[in-house]
Amino acid sequence: MRWGKGPEVVVSPLAPVVMAAFVMLSSPVLLAALLAAAVLHEWGHWATLRHFGGRVTRLFISPFGAEMTVADTACLSYGAELLVTLAGPAVNLLLAVALAFVGRYWEMAYLFAGAQLVLGLFNLIPAGPLDGGRALWLVTAWLTEPFTADRVTASVGLAAAAALLLGGLALMGQSGGSPFLLMGAVGLLVSAVREKGLVKFPRAR
Repeated sequence: MRWGKGPEVVVSPLAPVVMAAFVMLSSPVLLAALLAAAVLHEWGHWATLRHFGGRVTRLFISPFGAEMTVADTACLSYGAELLVTLAGPAVNLLLAVALAFVGRYWEMAYLFAGAQLVLGLFNLIPAGPLDGGRALWLVTAWLTEPFTADRVTASVGLAAAAALLLGGLALMGQSGGSPFLLMGAVGLLVSAVREKGLVKFPRAR
């Protein structure tokens, strides 16, 4: 789907299924808080990207989140791309602080603050498809070279995804925690295993 000259928007068929399951197992208000956090997260990326002259050509929405395809990447240095990468989590964390302050006067704001905090921190996990993984790759490539960055990011991402999976299993075993954390951990682990198998190929820039 494309609106005017904007980016092409592609939605995975599983995304609405996961949203419906989330509403059944949790609440529509919590889903709204998480969706608001996700939209503002992507806005942070987009606004910073526009500032550096980049352009989004495609937005893919999956059960695990959104992924932007960016054109004009030649205009981005390692430092600029790092700022674009960290802009999404930064927006979430700043809004979490602001909404927590609002929560003193409107209790519902604490729920929205929590959603912002969780999404911001989750995206900073140093695993492949997340902002934390991309930031780790950019910093490592900046300090060394892309091939080393591939190997470091793949290894750290695999360890982080495995730790998250074990933590999710332990949480579910002790307190019957949300299965969505476990689903996210499995998705990260699959992606990390795939990346680990491709580290012998340098990433082109």
